[in-house]
Amino acid sequence: MLQFGRDTDSPVSLRRRVLSLPSLVSWALVVVFLVFLLTRFDVDLDGTWSHIRGGNQWYAAAALLVHYATVPFRGVRWQRLLHHAQPEGDPIPGVAYCSQLVLLGWFANSVGWLRVGDAYRAFLYVQENTGSFARTIGTILAERVLDTVLVAALVLAAVPLLLREGSVSWIVTAMALGLAAALLLVLVSIVGARKYAQRFLPAWLASPFQHFQQGTLGSLREVPLLSIWGLLAWMSEIARLYFVGQALGLDLSIPMATFLTLASSMLTLVPTPGGFGAVEPGVLGLLLRLTTLSSPAATAVVLVDRSISYLSVIVVGAVLFLARQVFRRPTPDVDLTTGG
Repeated sequence: MLQFGRDTDSPVSLRRRVLSLPSLVSWALVVVFLVFLLTRFDVDLDGTWSHIRGGNQWYAAAALLVHYATVPFRGVRWQRLLHHAQPEGDPIPGVAYCSQLVLLGWFANSVGWLRVGDAYRAFLYVQENTGSFARTIGTILAERVLDTVLVAALVLAAVPLLLREGSVSWIVTAMALGLAAALLLVLVSIVGARKYAQRFLPAWLASPFQHFQQGTLGSLREVPLLSIWGLLAWMSEIARLYFVGQALGLDLSIPMATFLTLASSMLTLVPTPGGFGAVEPGVLGLLLRLTTLSSPAATAVVLVDRSISYLSVIVVGAVLFLARQVFRRPTPDVDLTTGG
């Protein structure tokens, strides 16, 4: 039976992976990121640095602040999802705790491959609290469904405004709608598979699948309220990019900031650390195609925005991760095979 505990020496321990990666990966990615932009887009270093150096520090600080304001919004939403998914009587941690795990999940996604942060967040929650790993993963899937539907709705809301400016990417719009449709189809499949799970699945798999169903479907009981918290989180993300544009003295409209932020979020689904290698050229290409920004100005936007949304998460997440290692309390082993 596969178990993970606080003192485990297992080579596949998620904790060991995350602990070793920050020191090895973060600085390497900074260097590779800069080299990639320089070689792929023939960046004008002097022009780019001139934009960054002449930026407004107050707007840059506002961009950093609103970026991290999204964490408690997502923490509140996840707490509500957990509240409805967990069996009645099980204690649910507070918003501050849930927000910490959201940030640690971001951190793990930024330094690990294949979006390991989602599994790592669920692992930490079950390790430090009572609950089922499969049920907790279900709440994260429900969270992803809500996010994807909101992204599609916000993209559609931005399209008419961008059409007036003659600048919209139908590929990005189709991606948003396709992802929302795919996750909704997954949700419908989970509902349809409910009555067949106990009949056809082996006993060792039927119980975790049942917990997973309960976590996914049971958590979606306050969709309007959950959507409000999700919308606040996405508005914070959009405000970050808008303030980055303001910091650099660039004319980046709110509809364009909305479209680019949501496109960036979809590109992070590429299974590299933090979407690295996909987000940067993708957003830069959209800026050059959909706006009148020069190449140095567009590159400055990408560098400053990714410094906040990616590199700062590695730094802040690493500090939080190490602090939790120092002050953590003893925790029970987590059994990932039974869903308990």
